[in-house]
Amino acid sequence: MTLAPPDYVVLALAAGGAITGIFIGLSGALAFFSGCLAASFAATFGWRFFASFISSGLARGLAVALVALVAFWIVRAIVRKTVKVALAQPGDSILGLLAAGISGFAVGIGVVWLAQFLGFPGAEGSSLLNEVLGHVG
Repeated sequence: MTLAPPDYVVLALAAGGAITGIFIGLSGALAFFSGCLAASFAATFGWRFFASFISSGLARGLAVALVALVAFWIVRAIVRKTVKVALAQPGDSILGLLAAGISGFAVGIGVVWLAQFLGFPGAEGSSLLNEVLGHVG
């Protein structure tokens, strides 16, 4: 298998995720993902909830942003403390390396697939994307 330039983008994102995962650990990776999920739910339901109270779009957007940030912070803190207590330090870093490396690889594959889909020049010919699509779809 020969690597094309888009494959190097995928590998760079996977390596960056793996290096970040060593430092934040599995607890940090899970906490960030859970916090983002909670913030998106809070923003989605908060926009509808505040529609009956606040008519201005800017004021409603600021209220929703504040609620989403609070939801992100609370959920992130709870998940991080819970996982850190359950997992010892070396295991946290090793599992963080694996989890963040795999998620970086997945994000890289998604970026290359989107670039091919949108027709960016130089995005075609990714053998890693073809391999993943051969197994997935």
